[in-house]
Amino acid sequence: MNSADDDVTLLAYESEPVISLKEGEDPFWLDYRAVMEDLADDGVSAPEPFVEGLRGVVTEAAGRGLDLKVVYTEAPTGVHTDPRDVANLLGQEYEGTIFVRTPMFVGSSSDTIPRHQLEAGQDDAIEEFDPVASAAVFSHKITQPAPPWGTYSAVLLVVAVIAVVAFAVALRRRLG
Repeated sequence: MNSADDDVTLLAYESEPVISLKEGEDPFWLDYRAVMEDLADDGVSAPEPFVEGLRGVVTEAAGRGLDLKVVYTEAPTGVHTDPRDVANLLGQEYEGTIFVRTPMFVGSSSDTIPRHQLEAGQDDAIEEFDPVASAAVFSHKITQPAPPWGTYSAVLLVVAVIAVVAFAVALRRRLG
């Protein structure tokens, strides 16, 4: 059992975890106020070369019923949770789904999409280096319909019952 005398445990107690943002703190690596103001008019905050493409993603998502806001920044982040923390902060100001992309990491927050869907979208979005493609992949992944697992389960149950009945009939004929 680990004790306070254990070197690893002692190191864990002495070291503070790497925390992106402390309570009530704005991200130091991003001009957070400028991002908030930028999102207000069109749901996009990004360097000029990417704004039109990201506006297209936001508009297309709205056509599918998704209230999406996209932030792309070239500011370096130190921790992989930074984009998610920013998305959560922005989620306190804006309704809908917020996607934050940096050169190295992605993060998201939503008041309508479950976390597991957001994570699946992030997993696919990080594969796209281009911020417009990344946002589009995220948008589509989180809104695609889930497989009809209930139907699959019902069909499998019916097939299993039929197989058991067929086996019982065949066994009864063989013995009888």
